[in-house]
Amino acid sequence: MRILASDQVAGWLRNLPPEPKQRVRTALKGLERWQGDIKPLRGELEGFYRLRVGGYRIVCRMIGRSLVRLEYADTHDVVYEAFRQLRLLTEMDE
Repeated sequence: MRILASDQVAGWLRNLPPEPKQRVRTALKGLERWQGDIKPLRGELEGFYRLRVGGYRIVCRMIGRSLVRLEYADTHDVVYEAFRQLRLLTEMDE
C-alpha cells in the first residue's frame, strides 16, 4: 500500500523533534500494512480513519485498495476540530 501525505502532514512531520518523528515514521510503516492503532472516525468525519501515535493523531482516508492519503496531523487535543474546520473551509471554496 502506498502512502501519500498532504502538505500539512508533510510540514508537520518535518517539524517534529527527532524522537517523535521516528515513532511516527515507524507507525507509518505499519500503516502501509494497515497495522497499528487505527480506528474509523464517526459523525462528520465518517469515511476517515485516525492513526494514533502516542499523543499525536493522523487523520487519513483510503483511496481505492492501494493508497492511503494522510489528510491532517496534530496533537490529540486539537486534531479533530482543526480538521473539521479545514474540511468546512474547503467545501465552502468548492
